Amino acid sequence: MSTRTVSINQLRVGMYVAKLDVSWFRSPFLRHAFLIETPEQIDKLHRAGVRTAEIDPSRGLDVRDRSRKNDAANQEHSISTAPDTSSAASTSLAQRTEQYAQALQARKQLEQAVSSIFSKLAEQGVIDYQCTTEAVSQITVVAKSLPSSTILMALSQDRGGDRLLTQHALATCTLSLILGHTLGFGPDEVRIIAQAAMLHDIGLSQVPSEIVHGFYSGETQLSERDRTLMESHPRLSILMLERQRLFDERVAEIIGAHHTLLDGSGYPKTISGPFTSMQTRIVMIADRYDELLTGFGGNTPQTPHETLQSLFKEAQNGQLDYEIVSWFIKLFGIYPLHTTVWLNTGELAVVTNLNPDKQHQPVVTITHGMEGNRLQRPFSVDLAHQETHSPARSIVAVCDNTASHLQDPFSYTT
Repeated sequence: MSTRTVSINQLRVGMYVAKLDVSWFRSPFLRHAFLIETPEQIDKLHRAGVRTAEIDPSRGLDVRDRSRKNDAANQEHSISTAPDTSSAASTSLAQRTEQYAQALQARKQLEQAVSSIFSKLAEQGVIDYQCTTEAVSQITVVAKSLPSSTILMALSQDRGGDRLLTQHALATCTLSLILGHTLGFGPDEVRIIAQAAMLHDIGLSQVPSEIVHGFYSGETQLSERDRTLMESHPRLSILMLERQRLFDERVAEIIGAHHTLLDGSGYPKTISGPFTSMQTRIVMIADRYDELLTGFGGNTPQTPHETLQSLFKEAQNGQLDYEIVSWFIKLFGIYPLHTTVWLNTGELAVVTNLNPDKQHQPVVTITHGMEGNRLQRPFSVDLAHQETHSPARSIVAVCDNTASHLQDPFSYTT
């Protein structure tokens, strides 16, 4: 591959960027190799402080290639205005698949950042403030770069039965950060929420591993003493933070109450659930989502769709904040992006867009026909607005698509 270094001011729509002069988590995009398709992408690079980029003329336009740029623009216009809805649907599905692949790549990189926090905790017994701050910064960039629902599904993939503290911390932190931002908290407050979510279970490092395993797996009946020790982990987390005195005191406040359910059924009993802060309730809900997803307490791991249903029921029963759970579901969708669903027609489809006002009727891309045949030209259907098809299509079941085959939407089997 022969590349050419150009200034940010020389970038044009149609060029293929092979490398940027900033690290991946400082970039507004999750990958440093991509085709520039809109002027907005160049604006984002400007705002991110990018000064130079390496372009690959063999995969896009060169600096002096004006005619090809105009041809590409004309072609782009003709495609975008083409009435062929099947082609448009295929493009939409391809874009969602690319976003999902980016989210999985980001997850791997974020796992390394979070792992460094817990490795140092295990080896030295200290919480690395710099590593925690850097991990939260990287998560913030990812949260701003991809659809929230895509991030949720990427974090949920292959998590059934997973009891790794690093994975749980990453998921809880990311979902809490996104939810805090959505609910209107400022950058400083969102940072506090994210740090608390990242570190909410560090006290478990002070509890014997066999007790932690028994508590999470449900395989053994814990004695009253062991259960009390396990339920002391929020307080143990606070003590670890207080010894170092590096974090804002609000981080400790959130951590201390993240298991205090609103109906009084949580712990510790010394904290009253109805008086917990909204920030605490955000972390509580994100934490609970991941517990349900992974099969906490020996329960059967749930799909993201089932987990959202369970969260709503717990909110109705008064355990979780009803309003925040409602926002959580509205944000990520009753049927999150990339969810594979069966329709009443026998067709198989993938959720590619959400309808905020009609959560149970998202936009889907149908990939398999009524006979189970894979369609060569998938097409899009807005389940909330159907005029020509009778009977109207509707979702009747959700497939468990949190496994690795999600990376290729055309690999779905019936």
